[in-house]
Amino acid sequence: MIKAAKAIWLVIGTSVRVSPWQAAQCLLESAGKLLNLLQPLYLAWFVDGAVHHDETRMVVAITGFVLSIAFGWGFMIVGTNARIRLRERVGFAFDTRIAELSSRIATLDHLESPRYLDQLQGLREQQGAIGNALNTLLNTLNNITFVTGTIVLAGTADWRLLLIAVAGVPAVVSSRWTIRWQAASEKEAAEPGRLSAHLLELGLAATPGAELRVFGLAPAIRARLTDAVGDWRAPRVWFARRSTVVEVITAVIFYGVAAGVLAAILRDAIAGTVAVSVVVLSVMLVNRLQQTSDILRWTIRNISQTARTVGRVQWLQDYADEVAAQHPGQAKPPTTMKQGISLRHLSYHYPDAEHNSLDDATIDLPAGAVVALVGENGAGKSTLVKLLTGLYKPTDGQVLIDGVDLATIDLDAWRARMSGAFQDYVKFEFLARDTVGVGEPAAVADSARVHTALRAGAAEDVLTALPSGLDTQLGSGWPEGVELSGGQWQRLAIARGMMRERPLLLVLDEPTAALDAATEHALFERYAAAARAAGDLGAVTLLVTHRFSTVAAADLVVVLNRGRIEESGTHADLIAAGGHYAELYELQARGYR
Repeated sequence: MIKAAKAIWLVIGTSVRVSPWQAAQCLLESAGKLLNLLQPLYLAWFVDGAVHHDETRMVVAITGFVLSIAFGWGFMIVGTNARIRLRERVGFAFDTRIAELSSRIATLDHLESPRYLDQLQGLREQQGAIGNALNTLLNTLNNITFVTGTIVLAGTADWRLLLIAVAGVPAVVSSRWTIRWQAASEKEAAEPGRLSAHLLELGLAATPGAELRVFGLAPAIRARLTDAVGDWRAPRVWFARRSTVVEVITAVIFYGVAAGVLAAILRDAIAGTVAVSVVVLSVMLVNRLQQTSDILRWTIRNISQTARTVGRVQWLQDYADEVAAQHPGQAKPPTTMKQGISLRHLSYHYPDAEHNSLDDATIDLPAGAVVALVGENGAGKSTLVKLLTGLYKPTDGQVLIDGVDLATIDLDAWRARMSGAFQDYVKFEFLARDTVGVGEPAAVADSARVHTALRAGAAEDVLTALPSGLDTQLGSGWPEGVELSGGQWQRLAIARGMMRERPLLLVLDEPTAALDAATEHALFERYAAAARAAGDLGAVTLLVTHRFSTVAAADLVVVLNRGRIEESGTHADLIAAGGHYAELYELQARGYR
C-alpha cells in the first residue's frame, strides 16, 4: 500500500511540475461527470411532475437537465483536452527520467544481473502505461465520482437499490485475486519476453544474418522464437482465462439480485406504495449500479497496474541512489601520479556466478609504466579493467590511486583523466569526424585533434578510403552512408581512444582483436613509446591482450590465470623463469614458425 501511494504521488507530483495549469483544468472533467450523474434524477422529477400535473416541477426538471448537459459537457471537454495534452507531457517526462536514471548509474554491474534485466523488461513492456499513468489517475477520480453519485442517488430513490450495489461487492473483492494473478503473470513472462526480443533481433538485424544463412539456422531460430513467444504469452493467457471465469460468476450474482429487487419495486408500484418516478429512476440506475462494480474492479486493477509500473521507475530511482551511495567519493584525482596504481586483495564476483572472476589480486602498477596484462580467454583481464575504470565495484579489496582508495574519488573526475579503446567497441554511425571526436567531447569539432588521433591510432588509411574524408557519413543504413569493415571500425575506435590528451590511465583492452598480429605489435610499440615520452605525467598505460608476442616492449607483464595473478615481471624475466607465461608464449610462438 505504501509503495502504491508513493507511485501515485510520483505521478501527481510529476503532473503538477510539468504543467500546474493543465493539471488544475483536468479536474473539470470530474466536475462534468458529477453534473451528468444528476440527469436521471431530473428525468424522474419530470415524470413525477407529469403524473401529478406539477408544471413547476417539470420546468425545474427540464432546466436542471439542460444545464447539467451544457455545463457537464463543457467541463468535460475542457478537462479532457487538458488531460490529453498533459498526458503526452507526463509520458515524455517519465521517458526522459528513465533514460536519465539509466545513464546516470555509474557502474555496469546491473547490466549483467538477471534481476535487473527482468525489472527492465517489465518496465519496457509497460512503458506505455507510464505515459497513461496520469490518464489512469484522472479516470480513477472520475470513476469514484460516478460511483459515489450513483450510490447516493440509489439510496435516496429506494433503499432496496443498495442491495444491488452490495451484489457488486464480490466483483470488487475478486479484484484482489486478479491483481495478484496479473502481477505473477508479468513476473513469469519477463524472462521469456527478453528471450523473444533477442531471438527476434537475430532474425531482423544484419550482423547475425550471415551465420543464420550460412549455417541454415533460420528454421531452428524460428522454432525457438515460437517456443519463447509461447512461454511469454502463456502466463497472460492463463491470467485472462481465470479472470474471465471470475467475471462470469460475479455477473450472475449481480444480475440475479438486480432482477429480484426490480421485481419487488415494480410489485409495490403496482400496489401504489411506490411512486412511478422511483420505478423510472430504479430502472435507469440498475445499469449504472452494475457499472459501479465494474468500474471499482477495473479502477483497483488499473491503479495497481499503474502503481507497479510507476513503482518500477521508483525502483530504478532507488537503485540509482543505491549505486550512488556505494560510490560517495568526492575527492579529485591527482594531476600527476607519483606512485601509480596499486591493487590490494582485489576480488570481484559476478551475480549468480559460482567463483570469483578476479580473486585476491595484489600488485603495484608503477607510475609512468607500460603494463601488459596477459592471459587466456576468461582469465579475468576485462574484469580487472572494469574495476580500474570504476565500472565495477570490487566485491573485496581496493584500487589505490597514488595511495588513495578509488572509492573515495569522484568517478566522473577519474574517468575524465583516463582514455581507452576496447574490444567491444561502439560503432558510432556519425560523421567520421564525430565518430572519432567523441573520444573527447570538448574537442569533437576540432579537425586537427581528430587527425592527430587518427595518426596515433594508425587509422589514417581508413580516412583515405572515405569519399568525403571526415565529413563522410558512416553506416550503410543512412543516406549516402559508407559501411566499414570490422578492422576499419576498430581502428576508428582506437583513434577515438587517442583523442584525450595526456590521460593518467590509458587502457587498451584487446582493441586490436580484428587486426593481424604484426599490426597489433606495431601499434603496441607505438603506444609504449608515446607513454614513455609522457613520463612526466606518471601515467599508466595498460595493454590488455592474449597475444604474448606483442608485450615484449612492456615495463611490466602481469599474467592472469583463472582470476588470479600467477606471475609478474618483465618479458625477459618471465621467459627465464620458465613458468606459465613462458609455456603459453612458446605455444603461441609455434604457430608463427
